[in-house]
Amino acid sequence: MKTALIIIVALIVLAVLATLAIRAMHSRRARRAELRDRLGMEAAGHRQELQANAAKAQEADQAAKGHRRQFEHHRDEAERFRREADEHERLAEEHAATASQLDGTVERARTAASRHDDRASDAEQRLGKL
Repeated sequence: MKTALIIIVALIVLAVLATLAIRAMHSRRARRAELRDRLGMEAAGHRQELQANAAKAQEADQAAKGHRRQFEHHRDEAERFRREADEHERLAEEHAATASQLDGTVERARTAASRHDDRASDAEQRLGKL
């Protein structure tokens, strides 16, 4: 009878241990399933953020390209305007030099005209005396 009691106690202990082991396995499975769900949601959230940031990066890249084109256009225009301004400055200096030369010619021509007016007046007076 002692043997039977030992066997029964051993079976009860085994049943309790098996029940505890099964519960521990179920609990571990439940925790792993919960962890899997939580990590899945976290990964999905990160994927959403990835897509949003990728779209934002693409928009910023397009804007940067547009601004780069505008920069190049304005830089080229500024260079063209500088060349035109230099050319206009050179032409203005040429015109100023020519005007200065012509001012001298004007003055000499006026002096000569005045001299000829005086001589013509003298000649007319002499003619009138004849």
